[in-house]
Amino acid sequence: MTMQADISRAPMSLPRFIAKNRLLVALITVPVLAAVVVSRILGVPFEIDMLSWMLSLLGAVIPAFLIVLMLGRFVHLAVVVRPKRPTQTMIQDVKRVFLDADRMLTGTASLGLFIVFFSAFSYLKFAIPFINPFSWDVTFAEWDRALHFGIDPYRIVMGLIGTPTITTVVNLFYHGWLFLVYFAVLAACYSKADRAKAYTYLVAFVLTWFIGGNVVATLLSSAGPVYYEALGFGGTFAPLVDTLHKFHEISPVMALDVHQMLWDGYVADGRARGISAMPSMHVASSALLMFYAYSWRRWAGHLLAVFCAVIMIGSVMLAWHYAIDGYLGFLIAFLCWKLARWMVARDASSA
Repeated sequence: MTMQADISRAPMSLPRFIAKNRLLVALITVPVLAAVVVSRILGVPFEIDMLSWMLSLLGAVIPAFLIVLMLGRFVHLAVVVRPKRPTQTMIQDVKRVFLDADRMLTGTASLGLFIVFFSAFSYLKFAIPFINPFSWDVTFAEWDRALHFGIDPYRIVMGLIGTPTITTVVNLFYHGWLFLVYFAVLAACYSKADRAKAYTYLVAFVLTWFIGGNVVATLLSSAGPVYYEALGFGGTFAPLVDTLHKFHEISPVMALDVHQMLWDGYVADGRARGISAMPSMHVASSALLMFYAYSWRRWAGHLLAVFCAVIMIGSVMLAWHYAIDGYLGFLIAFLCWKLARWMVARDASSA
């Protein structure tokens, strides 16, 4: 106990960071080692492009994150706290946060860990069709139909809410998902108010993405409805894709460009690679955001529950996933959240 107290009072350093975050470091080491092994087997180099990731974050995500964070804090001060001088209080608040060396160093080191993890995850996802070529699509389409009373789920969704305008709105949510995921990771990395909850989210994030997006995705290798016909499985989902193209003539469906970009990358080493449908990581990560939000505030959890539902619907409507991809993604996120809570509590008790 004395040693742990000494560590917590010591100034931030790499050894201290590793000691405090040993669970997260150990978990991220696993996909990195897996990526190294797979790269040896495939003969395709695995590289951690820290510079590229950092430029991406610094150029778009972090500025947006800071703007939203500052605006949110200012509104909270002006509406809830109501100090006599909100602007001056805001300036002092910003100084308190950004001049906190321990918070900044811990957050930046954590972010560095996640850049390493994202690199390993992306490589392992790219490797899926090389390790296990897409072979589950027909099975999943049949299971989907059987679970939904003999009807393809996309027919149910499009029959209920399938209009050009609604499809565009759902697509906007689907594209905004990535910003929200990055936002949550950044917030958790630099969080200090309730570090245990933030740390649990980060641990659950790594578990969910590696187990779901790498391990399960490789074992249950599938491409998704949009590529069903192109892969020679039949025209079951051709009506959905045709409908999306018709909607696009009326109201933009941005997913169509991404569909093509990923396919170009798959067949001709184009701009993007990494097709994988089962499980839906959009749904899994959205569910994880919801669990994290509920651990913070009930109203935030309710908002993220709505967001998760929209992502679930969008995954089917936009032809990315079979409905069961989302069901399994949600289950994986739930189990990984529970496992992360147990692991973090156990790690804290053994410290």
